[in-house]
Amino acid sequence: MEVFIGEEEYPTIELVDTGSETNTIPEEIAIKASLTSRNLNMSLRGICGHKKSLFGLSEFTPITMITGEEKEIYSFIAKGAVHTILGRPFLADNNAKL
Repeated sequence: MEVFIGEEEYPTIELVDTGSETNTIPEEIAIKASLTSRNLNMSLRGICGHKKSLFGLSEFTPITMITGEEKEIYSFIAKGAVHTILGRPFLADNNAKL
């Protein structure tokens, strides 16, 4: 799904993952979109068992859907090559029907 992140509306393609317990954004996008975040130092395991470092939590991340609808989401900021993911928190908050 194409969305725009941040006030500058940095465009990105989001993966909608019904199995993900988190929303994640790569560090590169967080920096380009000038997102503010709380520092944290933790990691999570991907579907193949690989570890990814999380270093921040962006609260009230502004996203604009391709339909023009605006939302605010919580997103973990991950280091390295990761996909931008809208997970279960996003789906539940928006009463999404797949």
